[in-house]
Amino acid sequence: MRGDQERIANRIQPLAGRSRERAVLAEALADARSGRARCVVVRGPGGVGKSRLLSEVTRHEHARTCTVLHVSCPDVTSPLRYDAVRALFEPLGLGADDVSDSAVRVLFPGRRAGAPHGNDHETLSGLRSLAANLMASAPLVLVVDDAHRCDEGSLRWLDFLLRRAADLPLLILLGHRCDDVDDTVRRALSRIVGQRASSVIQLAPLTRDEVGDIVATVFSAPPDSSFVDACARASGGNPSLLHRLLDDVRNAGIGPDAAGVLSVEAAEKGVLAASVLNRLAGQPRRVFDVAAALALLGPGAGAESVAALAAATRWQVGEALDVLRGCDIVAESGMDFAHASIRDAVLDAVPVSEADRLRAARILNDAGRPAVEVAQHLLALTELNQQWMAGVLRDAAALSEQRGELEIAVRYLRRVLDVETSGPQRIRVRGDLGRVLAQLDPYAALPIMRELLDRVADPDAYVSFVLNFAMTAVTAQRHPEAVRVLAEVLAMLATKDRGNASPAHRELCLSLESMLMIVGSAEKSTFSVVRDRIERRPLPAGSTPAERRTLAAIAFVHSLRCEPSAQVVAHARTALSFQTSDADPWSERCALFALHLADVTDDLLPAAQRSLDLVESMGASWDYSYSLSCYARVLLHFGDVREAAEQAQTAAKICAQTRGADSTSAQFTAWASALAELGQVEQADEVLDRIDREWFEEATLEWHYFLHTRARVRWIRGDRTAALELLLRCGRSMTDAGILNPVFAPWRTDAAWLLVGLGRRAEAVELVEQDAEAVHRWGTARAIGRHLMARGAVAENPSRAVDSLTEAVQVLSGSPAWLDEARAHHRLGEFLLRTDDTRGARKHLRRCIDLATLCGSRPIAESARALVVTAGGRVGQPLRSPVDLLTGSELRVATMAAAGASNRAIAEALFVTLRTVEAHLTNAYRKLRVSKRAELAAVLGGARTRLQHDEDEDEATFAGRP
Repeated sequence: MRGDQERIANRIQPLAGRSRERAVLAEALADARSGRARCVVVRGPGGVGKSRLLSEVTRHEHARTCTVLHVSCPDVTSPLRYDAVRALFEPLGLGADDVSDSAVRVLFPGRRAGAPHGNDHETLSGLRSLAANLMASAPLVLVVDDAHRCDEGSLRWLDFLLRRAADLPLLILLGHRCDDVDDTVRRALSRIVGQRASSVIQLAPLTRDEVGDIVATVFSAPPDSSFVDACARASGGNPSLLHRLLDDVRNAGIGPDAAGVLSVEAAEKGVLAASVLNRLAGQPRRVFDVAAALALLGPGAGAESVAALAAATRWQVGEALDVLRGCDIVAESGMDFAHASIRDAVLDAVPVSEADRLRAARILNDAGRPAVEVAQHLLALTELNQQWMAGVLRDAAALSEQRGELEIAVRYLRRVLDVETSGPQRIRVRGDLGRVLAQLDPYAALPIMRELLDRVADPDAYVSFVLNFAMTAVTAQRHPEAVRVLAEVLAMLATKDRGNASPAHRELCLSLESMLMIVGSAEKSTFSVVRDRIERRPLPAGSTPAERRTLAAIAFVHSLRCEPSAQVVAHARTALSFQTSDADPWSERCALFALHLADVTDDLLPAAQRSLDLVESMGASWDYSYSLSCYARVLLHFGDVREAAEQAQTAAKICAQTRGADSTSAQFTAWASALAELGQVEQADEVLDRIDREWFEEATLEWHYFLHTRARVRWIRGDRTAALELLLRCGRSMTDAGILNPVFAPWRTDAAWLLVGLGRRAEAVELVEQDAEAVHRWGTARAIGRHLMARGAVAENPSRAVDSLTEAVQVLSGSPAWLDEARAHHRLGEFLLRTDDTRGARKHLRRCIDLATLCGSRPIAESARALVVTAGGRVGQPLRSPVDLLTGSELRVATMAAAGASNRAIAEALFVTLRTVEAHLTNAYRKLRVSKRAELAAVLGGARTRLQHDEDEDEATFAGRP
C-alpha cells in the first residue's frame, strides 16, 4: 500500500522540526479535551511528512486520556461503503448488539445483508450516536490518514459529526495529498474545511533549520553547517528523502561534518534511484519504458509523444501511468512526476542511450515543442550531424538569452558551430557567441570578435560586429583598442559615401561616432581625442537614437570639462527623452552622470532607477553591478548614506562573483565611499585594498574616485598628511587629463582645509583661487557652497571666515547636497565657537547633527556632538525624519498645501505674500525630497520643535533657571 514506507519511518524516526505545526495540533487537542470540537486538515505533497505529523499527535501525553482511532485509507472500490468508518471502529471490538441498527448496516454489512438499508440520514445519525457514546467516557480523536483516498460516505459522516459536535470533546485529524484528490473527494473535504471548527495546515518542505534539527537528532551530535546545507539541498526539504539520505550516510560510517558533505551529494542520486527501482520492482518492462520516455520528454510532451518514444499504444501508456501513480512516481493528475527530483532518479535508474536522446529530440521537434526542450537532448549527443539541429540550437540560444540564461545560451551556440557548415551562417553564429559571451567573460569574447573583424565582408554586419567589439572592449578595460577600431570604421564609411550619404548612413556613422565618444571618454589617453571630436562637430538635435547618444556623450564630457551646467543639463535631458524601445544603458549612464554633477534631482533619481531596471532586465551581471554602483554614488551624492552603502555592497558582491571582477573598481570604490561616511573606515580601507586593476591609473572616473575616497578615509582616521598627498595626486592627474569640474572628486576644497590645518595657508589660498573660475562657470549651489567653505577656511580674518561660511550655509541650504550642508554648519559652528559665539555655534552644530544623522554620516555627527558639549549645550535627541528639518513656517505652509489649499489661499490665511509661500514650498520640497504637491501628505507627520526647545533649555540653564 502506498505510504507504508513513510509510516514505518514515522514509527522509527522521532519527529524533529515542524514546531509551529505541532503547536497547532497540540492546541487543537487541548481544545477537544476541554469540550470544544476541532478539526485539523494536514495537506501537502507526497513524502512531506503528513503521516509523521499525525502520528505525533497520537503519541502526545494528553492523547493518553483520549480514545484514539486511526485509519489509513485504502484504495476505494465503492464510494458509499463507509470503508474508513468501519476501519476506524474495528479496533474497539464492538458487537452488533452494541450499536444501533442503522450503524450495524455500516459496521457489520455481512451480518444483516437482507435488511433494508434505511435512509442516509438515519445511517449518519446512528454512527454519530456511537461516537457520542464514546465521548461520554473520554475525548475522541479520529485520525484519517491518506484522506485523498477516503470513500465519500466516510467523509460525509465526518462532516455530519463535526457539524453536530460543537460542545463535544472531539478532534478530527485528516491528512491528504494536495496533488492527488478527485473531484468527489475534493468537494467533501471542502465542506469539512469550510466549517468554523476546522483549520488547515499546509505542509511545506522543511526549512534549513528544521533539516538541521533532524540531522542533529539522527546523529545525536551537533552537525556542521555545511553538512546541513548539503542535506537541505539534496533532499529539497522532503522528510522521507532526507531520512533515506541520512540512513545511507550514517550506515557508511560518515559523520555530520564538513567531510560528509560530498557523501551526502553522492548519496542523493543513489537513494532516489534505489527508491525508484524498489517501487518498480516486479513491474512489466513496458512500465519502465514509459517511465523513461516521460522522464526524457518532460510533462508537456503529451501521451502521443510518450507512446512514440516508448514504442507503445496510447492505451498501454495510460495503463503504465496508472501503475506509476500507484508507485508514487507519477502525480495523480497530469503527466508529471510526483517530485521534481524523481525525474532525474528515473533517468539514473533506467538506462538511456544516445539513440534514445536523439529519438526524443526528433519527437519533441516534430511535435512543435519549445526549442529549449529539444536542445537539451542535442547537447547530450556526442555528434551533431543533421542540419535541422542547428536551427533548433540557435532558437534555443535566443530564448535562453531573452530569459537571462546566458551560460546556457553560450553552450547552445558553441554546439551550433559543431553542425553548421555554411560560412556566412558560421560568422553570424560566432558573432552571437561573442556578443553573449561578452556579458559573462569579456576577455574570452574579445579573441572571437577580433577574428570576426578580419573575416566579415558584409558592411552592415561588419558595423554591427564593430559596435559589439567596442562595448566588449570597454568591459574588458581595452578602451584604446576600441577607439582605434571605431575610428578606422568611421574613416572607411566617410570615404565610401562622401557627399551622397543617405539618412540611414548618417545615422549609422553618428551611432559609431557616439560610441567612440563614450568609449574614449573613459580613459585619460583617449579623452583628448573625444574632446577634439566634440569641439569640431555641430550639436545634433536629438531626434534619433544616435543623436541622443551623441548628446549624452557631449553632456558627459562637457560636465567633466566644466562647461556651463545649464547647457550640460539641457543636453542630458534631451538624451534621456527616448522611447523604451530605444533604451541604451551607455547613453543613460553618461546623461545621468552629468545630471548627477549638476544636482538635478527631479530628473536624476527616477531616470537612475529606470536605467537600473533596464540593465537588470538584460541579465548581464557585470553591467547590472556597475549600474548599481552608479546609483549608489548618486544616493551618496544626495546624502542617503545608508541606502548608498547597501546598494554599493550589493553591487560589489555581484561583481565579485562575475568573471573579470579584478578589472573593475567602481563597485568597490562606491562601497568604500559610503562606508567611510558611515564611520566604518577600517572596512572601507579593506574594500579599497581589494581593487587590483590593470591600467587603473588611466581610468578617467574610477582612478580619481579611488584617490579621493582613499584620502577621505585617511582624513577620518586622522592621517592628514597622507590624505593631503592623495588629494594632490588626484589633482595632478585630473589636471593632466583636462578634467576641471570642481564637484567631481573635489580635491581642491578638501586639500585647502588640510593645508590650513597643517600650517600651509599660502598653498591653500592658491588652490582656492585656482578653483574660482571653474566654480563660477559650473555655477551649481554645491560648487559655490563648497568654494565658500574653502574661502572660509583660508581666511585669516575670523569675521571674514564667518561671513564666507554663513554664505556657504545659505547657498547649500537651497541644494540637495545634505552632507555638504552638514559640513558647512559644522565648520561655521566651529568658527563661531572660536569667536566665543556659543549660542550661534550650538545652533549650527545642532543643525549639522540633524542633517548628518538623517544622512547616516557618523563621523560628521559625532564631531558636531563633541563641539556642542564644548559650547555648553545639550545634544538632545536626533531627528527622526526629514520633516523635523522644516522650519515652523515651512511646516505650516506644507501642511496646508498637503490638505489641498492653493498657494493664494495659504498666503491669505497666513497674511504673507504669494512669493513667500512659493519659497517655503520650494524649501519644503527640497528638505522632504519630494517633487510635487501630491507627495506631501505621505511624508508629513508632526511639527519640528525640538531644536528651539533645546535652545530654550540651554538659555534657561545659563540664566540659572530650572
